[in-house]
Amino acid sequence: MKNNLKLGILLVLILGAGWALIFTGLPFWRELTAVSVISLLIMAAIHERFVFLYAMSAILSYGAFLAFYVFVTTEEPANELPLIYSHLLFTGFLLLYWVLLNAVKQLGYEQDELKRQISLLQKYTGESELLTVHEFIEQAAWLMKSSERHQEEIWFLELALIQDGTGAQRSVMDTMERTIQHTIRQKYDLATSMDDTLYLLLKDTNAAGVQRVVERFQENLQQELNLLEPPYQVKKAQLRDLSQLSLAMEEAG
Repeated sequence: MKNNLKLGILLVLILGAGWALIFTGLPFWRELTAVSVISLLIMAAIHERFVFLYAMSAILSYGAFLAFYVFVTTEEPANELPLIYSHLLFTGFLLLYWVLLNAVKQLGYEQDELKRQISLLQKYTGESELLTVHEFIEQAAWLMKSSERHQEEIWFLELALIQDGTGAQRSVMDTMERTIQHTIRQKYDLATSMDDTLYLLLKDTNAAGVQRVVERFQENLQQELNLLEPPYQVKKAQLRDLSQLSLAMEEAG
């Protein structure tokens, strides 16, 4: 509500300043209108750090032009007032627009931050119900500590979809995500997905157990897709601490 009111007031002030520039018949109103329109486009397009610099450059340049005009034409003091009003309106117009751009960009930053926080709070991704990457790492930290206390083995398994350039990639990946849910032990193992790759953390198992998971996954996937060759590459490694998991995921990404 507060932001809407702020934006509304800024818009009214900008429109008022623009109307005054065009319809009050001040000196150079046609040229000033053209410069104002061009300035709006430039200020919206350039990087935010240069917006204020551009606005001040335009304001000072117009002020210097008016000073030169008065000096050359030797205007009477009374005739200088419209020039002053013209410069004040132009200054107010550009500065108000600069404030509006900052307010809009700040709202964008707040929205992006809100989305980021929401994504961190979410535990599962989309319809696949796999863990989000953040939640996967959070639970992995607890799992590593628990396994260390009980002296259990933890294995990291990566199933990376082979890129074949066809339009069926997304469909195959969706099927892999659904299939892995029926392959792992729901109360013990962790699974997430990122960049067309499944990442698994298998608790209290060994190399032979990991291989059985891979074989069971392939059997379940074969029933869904009926492919001659597995559409993914397999990498696996035994983990002893969380840093190994982070390194493994970084290398995989």
